[in-house]
Amino acid sequence: MGPPRPALLALPALLLLLAGARAEKEMLENVSPVCPRDTTRFKHLRKYTYNYEAESSSGVPGTADSRSATRINCKVELEVPQLCSFILKTSQCTLKEVYGFNPEGRALLKKTKNSEEFAAAMSRYELKLVIPEGKQVFLYPEKDEPTHILNIKRGIISALLVPPETEETKQVLFLDTVYGNCSTHFTVKTRKGNVATEISTERDLGQCDRFKPIRTGVSPLALIKGMTHPLSTLISSSQSCQYTLDAKRKHVAEAICKEQHLFLPFSYKNMYGMGVQVTQTLKLEDTPKINSRFFGEGTKKVGLAFESTKSTSPPKQAEAVLKTLQELKKLTISEQNIQRANLFHKLVTELRGLSDEAVTSLLPQLIEVSSPITLQALVQCGQPQCSTHILQWLKRVHANPLLIDVVTYLVALIPEPSAQQLREIFNMAREQRSRATLYALSHAVNNYHKTNPTGTQELLDIANYLMEQIQDDCTGDEDYTYLILRVIGNMGQTMEQLTPELKSSILKCVQSTKPSLMIQKAAIQALRKMEPKDEDQEVLLQTFLDDASPGDKRLAAYLMLMRSPSQADINKIVQLLPREQNEQVKNFVASHIANILNSEELDIQDLKKLAKEALKESQLPTVMDFRKFSRNYRFSKSVSLPSLDPASAKIEGNLIFDPNNYLPKETMLKTTLTAFGFASADLFEIGLEGKGFEPTLEALFGKQGFFPDSVNKALYWVNGQVPDGVSKVLVDHFGYTKEDKREQDMVNGMMFTVQKLIEDLKSKEVPEARAYLRILGEELGFARLHDLQLLGKLLLMDRPDALMITTAQDRKDACTFFKDAGLP
Repeated sequence: MGPPRPALLALPALLLLLAGARAEKEMLENVSPVCPRDTTRFKHLRKYTYNYEAESSSGVPGTADSRSATRINCKVELEVPQLCSFILKTSQCTLKEVYGFNPEGRALLKKTKNSEEFAAAMSRYELKLVIPEGKQVFLYPEKDEPTHILNIKRGIISALLVPPETEETKQVLFLDTVYGNCSTHFTVKTRKGNVATEISTERDLGQCDRFKPIRTGVSPLALIKGMTHPLSTLISSSQSCQYTLDAKRKHVAEAICKEQHLFLPFSYKNMYGMGVQVTQTLKLEDTPKINSRFFGEGTKKVGLAFESTKSTSPPKQAEAVLKTLQELKKLTISEQNIQRANLFHKLVTELRGLSDEAVTSLLPQLIEVSSPITLQALVQCGQPQCSTHILQWLKRVHANPLLIDVVTYLVALIPEPSAQQLREIFNMAREQRSRATLYALSHAVNNYHKTNPTGTQELLDIANYLMEQIQDDCTGDEDYTYLILRVIGNMGQTMEQLTPELKSSILKCVQSTKPSLMIQKAAIQALRKMEPKDEDQEVLLQTFLDDASPGDKRLAAYLMLMRSPSQADINKIVQLLPREQNEQVKNFVASHIANILNSEELDIQDLKKLAKEALKESQLPTVMDFRKFSRNYRFSKSVSLPSLDPASAKIEGNLIFDPNNYLPKETMLKTTLTAFGFASADLFEIGLEGKGFEPTLEALFGKQGFFPDSVNKALYWVNGQVPDGVSKVLVDHFGYTKEDKREQDMVNGMMFTVQKLIEDLKSKEVPEARAYLRILGEELGFARLHDLQLLGKLLLMDRPDALMITTAQDRKDACTFFKDAGLP
């Protein structure tokens, strides 16, 4: 047959080539449509090998002795088994640090002691990542990959990400980086034909959504908290990258990224001075082909942004804390108290540097040395690892309830609490059920929700607990239900977002007549931070229009309704006034609307228009005597400043009288400021409500009351040294004559008068009063008159013949007071 022909020999090879090309084409066509080929610069079935170098230096350029530097060198391989899917491998890494500078000012570097350990950690695991649609980056690290090593690899990936160019030379893009999504100024510097060969990017890192300055500890006793963010504006952070691209294959041939963090107060022209510089360089060495198309995504999925790392506290650091505490305790014996402040500050600073595990193991030794100093230092520490251990420790040793209340309240004031802190405060509030711990819980919830806007399990558990306490139309324990409603009002906005059902439960308490009037009014106040909706406004309107309801409940509903009323709501209110039978309600509403019409306050201009529209065919009733009828008082002033938004301030007060005796039963004073284009803010608000004061006023100011009798004794003791004119007024008013015989012993005489006052008050109806204080919309707490009465009794207990707490009712009242106040 003869030798085979060349054409026949070439046929199988040609068929194999055609089959391979067809298979490759089919594979490309089967690629997910979410990753088009033009969204990535790296071709599939290729491996890109780079020489990577990163150097970080800090100090002031030109001052060699004050500079420090660290350099990393690695071989980086980026495999592309599939489009938009990558495998990053790092090897041959070295870690160097500066040990001096040459005459030209260049850093002299040597390997660090842990360079080999660092190299092993960098090469131990490969890192898989995907970039669907060529935009957001998702990483799939190995479970045991250390966070600090993963962060270094994140930096390498971020430096290689260059978006495809378009026909535009300059554009602003939002790109994924290690600092989150950043606004990036993208510029094509040179082109070869239609292909870009040099590109530059610049970004202000302060504008990235995950760029957060590291927080240091803050004491809950600090007057100014959360200054990390304002102070971070004193540091300028920017990044610029220069890319050289392959003109044919469009991949990155060289990348140089420079990052600068400059401390502006010590800088020159905001460019030179004290700061930190980070430079990353990637140079392409080879682009061989690969055969592996396998890419398996891991179980752990994270983003490209840096993660914070928890440093482990070395044993020597824990020993230093213990040594500082021992020195601090010795100062009491040596009487060298001048060093106490410095040593205590050192102790707090060292505690902030410890990890949670270190604090856990060290705490028993610290308590053994000095538990009072340890407690003070943990409170001042302000870090999560300190505050959570405080509460656990106090609970474990069954500490004084008053101490627990105070510490819990202080811990709750720390900004940006952790989930563990919030959980500990919640557990303490459930166990203590005191005013201090529940108000502390409300502050902690508000602070936590600012940084965790989505509902976490801790927030949901708190919301469910609060809702359980106001079930059955708020008919549970009256004092505790009142406290729960006040606390809900303090965090209403957060609770409404988590569980809308909570507002429905509160509205049922408003509509129900089963609970006491105090509870019904507290339920209305609990709505103060919640978003007013149409159905909520309708409930408040019907409550106000119900003439069978008490006047102060109707006025509470009216004030809550007027936060955001509709035109129809105001029309109904104005139409009701002429036929309103309750003069206290009529006079208050008339004065309130009149003050709105005359107000210069900026944020009620829309409300003023609604009121004017409602009064087109009606007229407000005449406001009556302010000494007998409820009334709203308001003073406001608005100013306009050149090139600034107008500002306004308001002082508002409410005075609500008892219709039976014309005595004030409720009062409120509030100051509001609107400035710099922000929404109006209530600077402070104080309120007082009470009833049953008539017998008390008689005992204090009546014919034989406390003050007349005390004045008579005082006049006798001064032995006629009071001017005749003053004496005549006192005689005419109190009926005192100089011939009256008075107690010669001043102390015994005054104690007898105090005892008589207490006896008079005990035999009459006990008045009830509550006062609250709010600052910037946050209610700090409330106090009852009964608390002050019991404290007065305690002050008299050191005299053997003084009135003692001996009756069963007194003991019961004292126990209730101690429980609320946290006293033993």
